[in-house]
Amino acid sequence: MLLSMLAGFPVRMLQILSGILIVPLAYRYLGAERFGLWSAVTALTSILTLADFGIGNGLITTISAATGREEPERIRRAVSTAILIVGTIAAALLVALALLTLLGDWARWLNVAGTSAAGDARPAGALCVLSALLLLPVSLAAKIRTGLQEAFLNSAWDAAGVLLSLGLFVAAIRLDAGMAALAIAVGAGPVLAALGNGIGLLRRQSLRPRWSAVDFEGFEPVARLGLLYFALACAAALATAADNLIAIRLLGPASAGSVGIAAKIFGAAQAVVIVALMPLWPAFGEALARGDHRWARHALWRSVGLSFGISLLGAGALLAIANPVIGLWLGQGTVLPVGLLVANAVWLVLQSVGNVFAMLLNGAGVIRFQIAVSLSYAAVAVALKFWLASRLGIAGIVWATVASYALLLLPLYVRYALRYLDRVAAAA
Repeated sequence: MLLSMLAGFPVRMLQILSGILIVPLAYRYLGAERFGLWSAVTALTSILTLADFGIGNGLITTISAATGREEPERIRRAVSTAILIVGTIAAALLVALALLTLLGDWARWLNVAGTSAAGDARPAGALCVLSALLLLPVSLAAKIRTGLQEAFLNSAWDAAGVLLSLGLFVAAIRLDAGMAALAIAVGAGPVLAALGNGIGLLRRQSLRPRWSAVDFEGFEPVARLGLLYFALACAAALATAADNLIAIRLLGPASAGSVGIAAKIFGAAQAVVIVALMPLWPAFGEALARGDHRWARHALWRSVGLSFGISLLGAGALLAIANPVIGLWLGQGTVLPVGLLVANAVWLVLQSVGNVFAMLLNGAGVIRFQIAVSLSYAAVAVALKFWLASRLGIAGIVWATVASYALLLLPLYVRYALRYLDRVAAAA
């Protein structure tokens, strides 16, 4: 866990630095309206990571539990079957993308018809989706490594992908290649890095997929678990990942740009916290499989304290320097509403604490409960977004998420996680 955390921090900082460089370059090159479109279409990629129907996340829990029980053959069967299924899903979606690209009105869908961004909607949107779909099967390598508690090796490949994308992005702007080329630049790095990671991982004989190891019947528990993770991720995406798309539909492309800039700033801090928390998932899974509930409880509370303290300091610092830095970053006169910044700061702290409990529940395979709670939270959050956006503007979109998370999801997660550990201890 410590090695994965220490290896992840410099890579995450590299990703943050890359974002700090890319946003002003894109903003100045594209202008406000086209940058709003850029924020919306790049948001599509985060939503499309759900298209593996949770199989990747199901692998993490399955592999970590199989490691704790010393079942290497179960790991091989799960890996072989997952690669075949996700590859088939990606191929089917690529055919659907081709049809939508030929027949669909992307400018109308993204609410930029009649603006300077209209001509970029189809090529940029299609290329962002293409990159996300190509990433689906090759990104399984990172999930497999995470389940094996080798996330530190993912970090090296992630760093290579970030550097490649940044270099291609700068080159595309210098060549005045247009928004479509920027989409290619951003998507190429992660895809090629994930491919390299997969080739390196599958050189191991014990993990190399084989037709003889494909076991659909034996994969059924992994698929069921994956579908549960899929439903859980859909609920989370409904509540947060669609903010740019909601903003561009309700308030226009310029507002979507502001939401995207604020999310980029505070999301960078959240990404650092996630680096520290992600190794908890397989570690909790293995500890609970071995019956080590004392370690799980100790790790839970220590992680909550560290996550709260670090995120609170980070949120306060970002809130203090955000607008002055944005002025230097994107040019004088570029200022985000204070309400939007405060909402993002509060969201950073709440999500950092809540994710610790989510990692315990993920490791324990407690997914149905999370789905029920998350769907309720997402439904309330989306309804509030439409209502608060009309009253508070773009800040209302984020405040809706904050209110729903704080009043509904977080208290229920805490209560369930503590009761679960009590039951495990009593059973032991």
